[in-house]
Amino acid sequence: MTGFNRTIVKWSSKMPLFYRYSFKIGSYITIAMLPFAICIVIGSLFTGSSHESISTSTDNNYQKMSRLEILLPGINLPLNEIIYYIMALLICSVVHELGHGIAAVLEDIPVIGFGLSLIFIVPIAYTQIDNDHLQAAKFWKKIKIYSAGIWNNIVLAAWCYIILLLLPIFLSPIYTMNEAVFVTKIKANAPLKGENGLYVGDAITHLNGCKVRNENEWIDCLKEAMLHHPGFCVSEEFVHENEESIHEVEHRKDGTITCCPENTALNCFENYDEERLPQYICLNIRKTVEHAKSYCQTSSCPESTSCIKPILPNSTTVNHIKRKNRTKDMIYYGHPYEIFSNIEVSDFVPKTKKFEPWIGNSIALLLKYLIVFSSGLAVINVVPCYGLDGHHLINTLIAKLPLSHSNKSSLSFVINLFGSITLLLSILKILYTTFM
Repeated sequence: MTGFNRTIVKWSSKMPLFYRYSFKIGSYITIAMLPFAICIVIGSLFTGSSHESISTSTDNNYQKMSRLEILLPGINLPLNEIIYYIMALLICSVVHELGHGIAAVLEDIPVIGFGLSLIFIVPIAYTQIDNDHLQAAKFWKKIKIYSAGIWNNIVLAAWCYIILLLLPIFLSPIYTMNEAVFVTKIKANAPLKGENGLYVGDAITHLNGCKVRNENEWIDCLKEAMLHHPGFCVSEEFVHENEESIHEVEHRKDGTITCCPENTALNCFENYDEERLPQYICLNIRKTVEHAKSYCQTSSCPESTSCIKPILPNSTTVNHIKRKNRTKDMIYYGHPYEIFSNIEVSDFVPKTKKFEPWIGNSIALLLKYLIVFSSGLAVINVVPCYGLDGHHLINTLIAKLPLSHSNKSSLSFVINLFGSITLLLSILKILYTTFM
């Protein structure tokens, strides 16, 4: 027995009662997961591609979608985060195999070895348990050992999720969270740069009146800006003082309308309250945005104000960005996708310049990968597929049925073959949708 194997025995002897009750609960949960895991893998065959992101199409790319899919490094996982999922896979596999090892020791089944093997570039843990003793063990002993790794992965995912939820409290001495997003990177040729543009270090709090407290809300606000171009509630006095419309309104071939003199920094606005103001009004965009009392779509403006919307070509819109650390707002005239594709943001807003957002980002990203991989390994390992824990679990459960030996073998073969083919098809589907 190696030194590490002796360590497993030592760990299992410290809290044997706790581990026994834990693995007992885990075995029940694992058995209950069997049909759900099969349904999840089957369902992954009929879900769409995971390559959905913010793009220029407003018809079908802006719906938030949650999917359960097989994750493949370099295929539907970004290669630039490889260090995180290598670390996550290593931790998840060690925790998984420790479950088998500790459960085996508790049930008096010899552990022959425990170690790491390198598959491609990913270190994977393994546990060698004496198969003769295992097969001779009683029904529930085998179930506990086979399900212990899956249960450990469930527990690990749950703990990582709790830590992720509490991360704002743990990191509150150095970061402000859930108040803004921090601009960490802007592309060199980004049109967002300039005297009144965005800068690395800006803390964005609003986009067109949409509150931004984290990255998810930032994405949601960008989607909202794409789907619903904002209007502005302005007073009649402001319009009368700043309006510079020409007498004749011009309808252009591209479908837009102009009511402003040529070669000016003015823009034509459409008025949705025709009783108070003309239908088309020529105004300066920055002045209008800064003066606006609130945002609107076609109505619902406060009393004594009117809703006006800029008439812009194609899907261009006015993007009004408020920042926590700057008194002057940024007003960007363009498509919201240009903002999304040209900057990177973080949930972690440093309280001092000594701490960069990447520290918090790295911790959060590793926790997210641990949650995804650990829960994913739990689900995948429950599937009755050759080589996985589900294969041994289903064989043990079928062996308990009041059937003849030949019928048990046939049923076990059919279920394991079905699970294996389904899992293989799920992986092939990911490869097909990626490269085709």
